[in-house]
Amino acid sequence: MSDNYREEAIKQYLRHFRVWFIIVAIAVVVTLVAGIIYSGREGRANSSAPKERVYDEADILTDAEEEKLRKYIAEKEARYRADFVILTFSQPVEGQEALEYGCRSTDWEENMMDIADDFWDENGYGYNRDFEGDGSILIDNRYPGQRGEWLSTSGKVEDALSVRAVENVLYAVDDYYDSDPCRAYMRYIDKVCSYLDGGVQLGGVYYLGAFVVSLIIAGVYAASHLGKNRAQDTTAVNAYVAGGKPELKDQRDDFIRKNVVKRKIETSSSTRGGGRSSGGGGHHTSRSGASHGGGGHRH
Repeated sequence: MSDNYREEAIKQYLRHFRVWFIIVAIAVVVTLVAGIIYSGREGRANSSAPKERVYDEADILTDAEEEKLRKYIAEKEARYRADFVILTFSQPVEGQEALEYGCRSTDWEENMMDIADDFWDENGYGYNRDFEGDGSILIDNRYPGQRGEWLSTSGKVEDALSVRAVENVLYAVDDYYDSDPCRAYMRYIDKVCSYLDGGVQLGGVYYLGAFVVSLIIAGVYAASHLGKNRAQDTTAVNAYVAGGKPELKDQRDDFIRKNVVKRKIETSSSTRGGGRSSGGGGHHTSRSGASHGGGGHRH
């Protein structure tokens, strides 16, 4: 095909789909603008939770480190609209000693999970609302022989973190668990936020909405117009082919077929462990009836 014929074919294509392009562009722009305006106005909806975010009951942080963490958490909460809480303590959570201490089980994992979930639920944490609001808590038990951390997630953070993601957050904490606890806790926050960057931070729902709305509009337009205009467009384009032969149509079809790429989309169901296909690694219901995700590492 000569350059002139190819250029004319492109012009015909753009002319045919111009309304489609305009509609989709308007939908995207309007929705994105609405998202930006909304994200700039939306503030914290939960005012009942404590303002404190760092509870160093095990006394492993300096005063300067605690203040550093509080400021860091405040910055991240404002950006990602999720609460981030840290609790350190030193108590038995395993065996008969744990039962005598008030735990419901002799199992390390069950008791660590209970402590994290209960602390979150009873204090009403959650950026958008208490009880199943958005956010996460990392607890760190420094009791000799039973040391380790547990991550409990809630709301959109639970949805964003698959089983593998929870493990990655815990590994990030492990890297500095002994050498630099303050840095380990900052790594917890950073790693969780890295998964929130996948679409649920500021105005994320609006950006997703723009994509969905655009697809719907495009699909409706395509269904109502493409079929009835196909014959007309074929004639119009082929008029520019020497001899009036429908060669351009055939080559256009080949071009379309050659540029269709099949791609396998991986889902979180292929990740290691249980978890829900939409995320929520370690999904379970707490003793207060709230939905949580999470997991832990023992040292």
